[in-house]
Amino acid sequence: MYSNRLFSLLFILLLGLACRQAEAAMMFCNRTQDSIEAAFGYRESVEWTSEGWWRIEPGQCARVFGKPLTQRFYFYYATSLSPPVKDKSPLTWTGKYQLCTDTKAFRIEGDGGCESRNYHTQGFQEIDIGTLTRDYTLDFKDNGGGH
Repeated sequence: MYSNRLFSLLFILLLGLACRQAEAAMMFCNRTQDSIEAAFGYRESVEWTSEGWWRIEPGQCARVFGKPLTQRFYFYYATSLSPPVKDKSPLTWTGKYQLCTDTKAFRIEGDGGCESRNYHTQGFQEIDIGTLTRDYTLDFKDNGGGH
C-alpha cells in the first residue's frame, strides 16, 4: 500500500512537471483594436533566428516560441494591419536590433546579409525577461508599447 501511494505521488509530480514544461513558451497577445502581424527573434547557442508572421486578431494570443525560454533577451517586431489613415501611420513596434524578415511566412537562421539572401532587414525591439523566466507573455497595446 505504501509503495502504491509513493508511486502515485511520484507519477502525479512527474506529470505536473511535464505539463509545466509543455506550457513554457513565448506568447504574443494583441491588446489593440486592430489586427497585427508579428515576428519573433531569438538566439540559440551561437546562431540568431527570426520567425514570422503571426497574424493576431484583437483580444487574441499566439504562441510564437513553444520551448522553455533559456535566454535573458528576446526580440520582436509587429505592425498594425489597419488601413492607412490620412496623416497617421499604422502602429509599429520596432527597435534598433537588426534581424531578417520576409514578405511571407519565414524562419530565417542568421542575422547578417539579409538583402544578399533575398530577405529584408528589420529593426526589432528587445525584451529583457530576466534570468529565471521560462515563459513570458508580451502584450501589444494601442500606445505602441509592448509588455
